[in-house]
Amino acid sequence: MQWWMDLLFSGSGLLLILLIIVVLFVINGIFLGIALGFVNGRNRDLGDTFVTSLLIACVSWIPCLGCILSLYFIKSRHSTGWGGAIIAYILTGIIALLVILAITLLVFPGLFALIWSLIPIPPGP
Repeated sequence: MQWWMDLLFSGSGLLLILLIIVVLFVINGIFLGIALGFVNGRNRDLGDTFVTSLLIACVSWIPCLGCILSLYFIKSRHSTGWGGAIIAYILTGIIALLVILAITLLVFPGLFALIWSLIPIPPGP
């Protein structure tokens, strides 16, 4: 068997996976709290947004209905309208992408130059 299979099925591997999942829920809860600030949502503390992100994760695997239920959870738990829930849902993803991009550019500073060099810029007149 390979080493990663041994780690995955051992007790420490399962504990590591559980720890990663909890950390991801906390991070998603923080981003959801920031996004709810833009739409004047209530109950923006970490505990409430953590529970909301847990509920969203539980229903997000259902096609179409999962997205509607996710928006309903944001709307009902944080006292926003449907428009505010949609904006908060989208902003949560945008904030996460911006943070990932910033961390990536800090860790790999040459990556920005590589991406910029791939953009075709026509010569001037």
